[in-house]
Amino acid sequence: MSLEEQDVVFAKEAIVKTGLFAGINEKELKSLAEGMEKQSYKSNATILFQGEVSNRLYLVQAGTVSVWARKDRNKLKIAELTAGNYFGEISLLTPRAATATIKAETACDIIFLPGEVVEAMVKHNPALCAALQAEIKQRLASRQQALEKDK
Repeated sequence: MSLEEQDVVFAKEAIVKTGLFAGINEKELKSLAEGMEKQSYKSNATILFQGEVSNRLYLVQAGTVSVWARKDRNKLKIAELTAGNYFGEISLLTPRAATATIKAETACDIIFLPGEVVEAMVKHNPALCAALQAEIKQRLASRQQALEKDK
């Protein structure tokens, strides 16, 4: 579903708040927002399965989603995300298997940014690539720390 004007406003603000795209200009921000789409999910729906190959950044516009990861034979809830939070950045630059399952805890609206849009921008802005890679490294470390906490 394409974005309405209020969705574009939210998307721009949410993109800036992520810190992933520090240093981009207004034109680049507009380009990112124009490449986004929106999807609604019912409560208990699975948005993304652990192991599913993806290359999207997902922005939670409304509702609550939970992050579940497998550890040994157990599934652990490692986080809850609400409006303004995001996930999927780990596979944004390079399509790869999702490191967690994301489920809708409540009905929710998700705005997603396809990796292809980011790839095109990174070609013209190498500093953006470095910032994204740093954030990916941080997120992977945080996820590992959350899993180890439950040992």
